[in-house]
Amino acid sequence: MTESSAVRHAREDQFEDGVRLATLEWQQALETPSLRSGMALSTIALPVKAIALVAPLGGVLAPFGGSGADVFSGTDLMSPDLARSVAVICFWIAAVGQAWALIDWWRFGRPKDGYGIAAASLSVAAAVVAMWWHTSRSGPADLPMLAVPIVTTGVLGAVGLVARLIGSRNHTMRQTRLIALGTRMRSLPGEEQQALLAERREILDVLHGRGLVDRGLVERASAVRLGDWWLLDDGETATRSESPTRP
Repeated sequence: MTESSAVRHAREDQFEDGVRLATLEWQQALETPSLRSGMALSTIALPVKAIALVAPLGGVLAPFGGSGADVFSGTDLMSPDLARSVAVICFWIAAVGQAWALIDWWRFGRPKDGYGIAAASLSVAAAVVAMWWHTSRSGPADLPMLAVPIVTTGVLGAVGLVARLIGSRNHTMRQTRLIALGTRMRSLPGEEQQALLAERREILDVLHGRGLVDRGLVERASAVRLGDWWLLDDGETATRSESPTRP
């Protein structure tokens, strides 16, 4: 029988920073076909979302650089019309990114989200700078086309920033994703759950045999629900009563 990557990781990794049970359980989930597709989609969505959240930088930088008499001079690589179009596209993408991030934050139970706060702050700052630039330099025919996505991005960023600062709960985004994964693991058919639990016991036996975990941790890890190993890792302070039950 082929050894799973989680068991192989437990057997071969040096764990220089200590054993992270959440990582091992995540590897188990990645090898479970009925869970893999959702995790793969989430993995693809994250970089797309990240690009959308930094898009305001493109919108701000597009008109700068180069030289010429045109008040919207573009850059050495872009004509004024192209630079203007890039700014509009970037801010529309940024607006979508801010709406997406805000919906996710709410859907995941309003977790503490430092990256979300930083991205919202960036969108507000970028919108202010862009509006200052375009208001003083663009003609009346061009300004509405530029102002709508810029203002939309700024407003959504401001709403997201204020909401996170006053409405966030104690759990983090990472904890929320682990809770969601645990819920999915516990909704698997009984046979799949039993297979995962048996593999967990094998992982614990390997770790204990290597002297990486003590008997007490083995007993606690054996007793917790499928998908809850992350609660036993050092530095994880969330409890079931504090954490959202679903994303």
